[in-house]
Amino acid sequence: MEQAIILPVMLALMFGAIDMSRALYTYHYVSYIARDATRWASVRSNTSINGSSVGQVQGYVSNVSGMGLNSAAITSTTNYIAPVNGTPLCPGGNANNKPGCIVQVTVNYDFRFIAPLIPGGGFTMSSESQMVITQ
Repeated sequence: MEQAIILPVMLALMFGAIDMSRALYTYHYVSYIARDATRWASVRSNTSINGSSVGQVQGYVSNVSGMGLNSAAITSTTNYIAPVNGTPLCPGGNANNKPGCIVQVTVNYDFRFIAPLIPGGGFTMSSESQMVITQ
């Protein structure tokens, strides 16, 4: 009798802990891949041998094989912006994939819980990183 009352509560706690652990792992990975993609893009400007584009950064971010994440649920936005104080190397405008400009990568992931204990089923995780383009 007591087991019938306690078992659903214990299972809910166990699956809740598993889902929250998955959410924490996913948030950490989204933050990591935003920083890593920014670093990757910051050394691949239009003037370098292996230049990068917005599509290449999206491909770099979406390569989540082996991470346990859904590649269809991860998206990224890449912006090339001029520094606030200005520099002669970065003349301005939105197409500044040049050394001295800033690359900004925003990564979004639509996280879904496995256990249907939370209404709505999930939420969107987001992380943003920016870095000066060096090469």
